[in-house]
Amino acid sequence: MSKVKFENGNEWIRSDFHLHTNADKEFKYNGEVNSYINDYVSQLKSSGIQLGVITNHNKFAKEEFNKLRKKARRENIGLLPGVELSVNDGANGVHLLVIFSDEWLADGQDHINSFLSVTFAGKVPEQYEQENGRSNDNILKTLKKLESYNRKFCVIFAHVEAPSGLWNEVAGGRMKELAKNPLIQKYCKGFQKVRTINKPDKVNREKVKSWWGDSYPAEIEGSDPKQISEIGRGNHCFLNIGDFSFDAVSYALSDFNYRVAKEIPKIKHSNISAVRFEGGLLDQVRIPFSPSLNCLIGIRGSGKSSILESIRYALDLPMGDNPQDKKYKNSLLPHILKSGGKITIEAVDRHGKNYEISKILGSSADVYQEGKHISNSEIISTVIVNPLYFGQKDLASAGSSFGHDLVEKIVKDDLVGVRNNISEKATRVAACIESLESIENEVELLESAKSELVTVQFKLEQLDNHDIKEKLAKQVDFDNDVQFFTNTESNIKESVDSLFTSKNELIAVIENIQEYKSNSNDDKIQMFINKVSELKVSTMELNDAFEIIKKKLSEITGEKDNLVDEKNSLKEEFAEIERTLVKSLEDKDIYSVKPNEYLELSTKKTELETSIKTLTEQTEKLAERRESLLTAITELRNAWREEFVIIRAALEKINDAQESLFIEAGFRGDKDFISKNLEDKLKGNNIRKDSYDLIAKSYDDFGEIYKDIDVAKNNAKSKSEDFKSAFLENIRNLLVCQIPNTYKVIFRGKPLRAHSLGQRASAMMLFILSQNDNDLLLIDQPEDDLDNQTIYDDVVKLIRKMKPNQQFIFATHNANFPVLGDADQLVSCELSEDKIDVHIGSIDNKVSQQKIVKVMEGGAEAFTRRKSIYHIWEADIS
Repeated sequence: MSKVKFENGNEWIRSDFHLHTNADKEFKYNGEVNSYINDYVSQLKSSGIQLGVITNHNKFAKEEFNKLRKKARRENIGLLPGVELSVNDGANGVHLLVIFSDEWLADGQDHINSFLSVTFAGKVPEQYEQENGRSNDNILKTLKKLESYNRKFCVIFAHVEAPSGLWNEVAGGRMKELAKNPLIQKYCKGFQKVRTINKPDKVNREKVKSWWGDSYPAEIEGSDPKQISEIGRGNHCFLNIGDFSFDAVSYALSDFNYRVAKEIPKIKHSNISAVRFEGGLLDQVRIPFSPSLNCLIGIRGSGKSSILESIRYALDLPMGDNPQDKKYKNSLLPHILKSGGKITIEAVDRHGKNYEISKILGSSADVYQEGKHISNSEIISTVIVNPLYFGQKDLASAGSSFGHDLVEKIVKDDLVGVRNNISEKATRVAACIESLESIENEVELLESAKSELVTVQFKLEQLDNHDIKEKLAKQVDFDNDVQFFTNTESNIKESVDSLFTSKNELIAVIENIQEYKSNSNDDKIQMFINKVSELKVSTMELNDAFEIIKKKLSEITGEKDNLVDEKNSLKEEFAEIERTLVKSLEDKDIYSVKPNEYLELSTKKTELETSIKTLTEQTEKLAERRESLLTAITELRNAWREEFVIIRAALEKINDAQESLFIEAGFRGDKDFISKNLEDKLKGNNIRKDSYDLIAKSYDDFGEIYKDIDVAKNNAKSKSEDFKSAFLENIRNLLVCQIPNTYKVIFRGKPLRAHSLGQRASAMMLFILSQNDNDLLLIDQPEDDLDNQTIYDDVVKLIRKMKPNQQFIFATHNANFPVLGDADQLVSCELSEDKIDVHIGSIDNKVSQQKIVKVMEGGAEAFTRRKSIYHIWEADIS
């Protein structure tokens, strides 16, 4: 089934403004008479012509035209009535292509031939229905006569550089006069077949542009065929239209900077081509979208926001950090879709591949590519690249605290890599802090152990005065030796266990390697797998060595156990020595000295000496670990700066894209953040707020404070040591805390904070429109808090420039967006009996235009009344 023409709104179609037919005396057709209409339309189709104007020389054959148009419409080709008029101007006459609206043929009338009989009055058709026939009137008189019929028309100057072309026949002075004439400015829509750009010896494009200025019209093409095979010859031109009507074509020619092209612009951005609904108020409704500007219109409560919200929900786009209508949005979807309701997004990625994203209310999304289910739902972000969504009042809300949230929305995908790097660097800082703190704790333990050892040694010296050392020497030796054996065995056993675990983990990793195939590198993969297998064999061959290790460890344990057993066997001997020693001391009236205390002190001395040795070795790395922390802090700061550089580059693109808004970013510029965080983290120390403010003023982040802590603490004056202690206690949180960037915004020459809420919202709108990395922009009522002047002067004009490279879907009440923004697709919504009815068509569609007038202008009467009032005001305004 062929696609409905203009289903997705405006399309770029090849247009031929200079067609001749068999009714023209210059045209030759040698085929079967009954085949002529089919042959002609077939040639149009095969040439890719989808819009044509029949412009026979000084002649209009109504019956033939109607047959051609009827046949062409079946092939989705539009034809407009016209004539190539030879006007009585210049040295040899000037050929003028006149395009007529259907009003000239309404109700069975033929006002085209009526006009021809007037402009060729006194001549019979045989005299003027040919290429060289000339009318009675010059260009301006011809336009006046056409205008007198009060029916729409426009004109194009044919083959302007050739004989009977305007540029060839009319001198420069007269050309300038024509350009200034109101009739020319109103009705002249194009120059056909412009070829000479800038040749000094000829009338050329640059010269005519200098004469005509803003009146210079569109440059268009026409094949000017003299037989069917010549249809479509020559250069091409394309119009962007949404209907085959005269009005659509006339407007496209008037808006030629955006609507006329020599080749079809390529769609390089991903986009939503349609959304379908099953169940609820939109059951069985399918809404096609243009890849450019789409406007959803309707009165309040008509369902336009529901469609936008459904798209947001299906694409799993966040509402934002502080949505103004979250409660409303959460209740909207269940009301619209009902239980079991389903939304399906038809989408096209940047490579032209088609996808469907389906989501049942309350469930996760399912993604299909060409009908095949894709299990990875994260692919949604690669189908529609960097979509942005703003709900009602979101722009104004963002405007009150400009910068951070909006930058996050727009640049966040570009920051994924650097944010991961920041996370890694922050983890590194935390690890360095932990490592440093462990050594700093060990320094305290070392000092404590040294102090305790001095005390133990003193007590032992005192006990030695009673000859205890000599009498208990054997027992002390056994205690020390058992402790040495035990510690050594424990350390060796721990390392052996780790070695065994690593071996087993390596074997497990190798055994869990899954089968892998490659179309391009199968031989290399097999060689790689062979090497992995050899590693496994080598690892397994270590089993004999590991058995020897186990055996040796068992022998070590045995030697330790033997010593313990020998010590235990001497218990009675040692006890007898202690009893004898006690009795000897008592005989000397010494009761305060206990032999077992000497043993305990001896053991303690050995333990302390071992601990001091270990702690001394560890604390020797204190300076090294402090340096590691300082390096990690620098690396984290560099990662923060890398993030800032990306943000600044994005803002520069925004600044360059328009003139109303300028944004200057400041790296780590939020000084209040530093002060408030210090006050929060260090509370309870009675440090004054102005001390925190002084520190924040002097340092850009907490890492700088840490590096300069002995100077920074002086800002706290009498509480300097308290500040230092409290700061160091909180460095785990402080050193990884990123200081927010600041954004200085100038809007229309003044700081943003000096503008009203509505003007801030305008700045937000310009901000999001001024970058081109977001393929889709969804906004619910972008006009909220925007004044009409800003909408037109800044926003709409920018949208017109951007829409070929970005998809916009707006739900709006403001006619400026669809009308002055030149909407490529318009969706008019109306709620009736628990059902949302929609009408879909481009801005060129007559019904769409009527919907705009009714819904957005208050109806035809109000629109006409305002138009008449504006006309009265026009003289005063100008």
